[in-house]
Amino acid sequence: MRVPFFLSGKQKIKSLLGMASIFLALSFLFFSCTSCDHKDCRTVYNRQIEKQHVHPDPAVQKNTFNTKWLKKKGEFYYTKKGAPYRVVNGVDISRHQGIVDFDLLRKNGYEFVFLRLAYRRYGYESGNLVKDENFDRYYEDAKQAGFKVGVYVYSQAINDEEALEEARIVIDNLKPYMLDLPVVYDPEFVFYDEARTDMVSEDVFCRNTQLFLDAVEAEGFKTMIYANLMWEFFVFTPELLRRNDIWFAQYSKKPTSPYKFTFWQYSGASQIEGVETPCDMNVWFIPNEEIWEDPIMPDSPILEGSSSPESTDLDEDVILDESAGSQMVEYESPAVPLP
Repeated sequence: MRVPFFLSGKQKIKSLLGMASIFLALSFLFFSCTSCDHKDCRTVYNRQIEKQHVHPDPAVQKNTFNTKWLKKKGEFYYTKKGAPYRVVNGVDISRHQGIVDFDLLRKNGYEFVFLRLAYRRYGYESGNLVKDENFDRYYEDAKQAGFKVGVYVYSQAINDEEALEEARIVIDNLKPYMLDLPVVYDPEFVFYDEARTDMVSEDVFCRNTQLFLDAVEAEGFKTMIYANLMWEFFVFTPELLRRNDIWFAQYSKKPTSPYKFTFWQYSGASQIEGVETPCDMNVWFIPNEEIWEDPIMPDSPILEGSSSPESTDLDEDVILDESAGSQMVEYESPAVPLP
């Protein structure tokens, strides 16, 4: 559609604005949900890697962290002055990261870490549950450097027995007082290879998750579930999401989960000083009324509301890959590149 050449400058502007309004109205008709009254409709990849139209479940608590307060500089997130919450930057680490200088990470402003305690191999012929080879060293170094520490177990359990075995490895290796952050259960699909969990139903994944959480909580540990949008909409029940804290994974400029979460994993391959290989990056969202005593704040201008041109406002709704976020994998063949 062209603007008539005989119109004046102001008339052309009004005409263009009118055309834009019409386009937006038509876009709304074509791309929004017209079959229901939901305002928070979205498209999410399902287990078959097909986009599916979904609506958030009203029984699950909503995400209350308005990302208009969120800014980023480099690999660090921080909040604008006056925000109703603060954010803390951290990492998650497994043996894939090799040599890790936790003192340097702490000096550079990272405050928490989730360490992989154990992983179950996904291959048909193994399925062995293995303690992470570097866990003990990482744990001691992280605590000595002043990190707040949590752990996760990467699960490929296919039945009750294996889910309880994964809980047992937590109970046998840790005591609740050793951790500052939760024990995270991390069941995942394997899309890049055949896996022993390919035929595991969503109901079994949920049952395994509940068995693990119940067993670990019975020993006094705090727990949490790792999930991306696919798992929130197509695997975990509303009851599981409602009753548990979530470590939400989405490799994007801002988190778009409609549901409550506490931690956000926003990158799966960031190269940062102090870690030998690329690692996962995370943000901890803390409401102002829940800020822990004597928070550890690094001497870094990026956490002080800097208005540097290198800082990035994140109000735009940009999603890089909604299927991303299931990256805590254990490769069984050394020929396969590590994440």
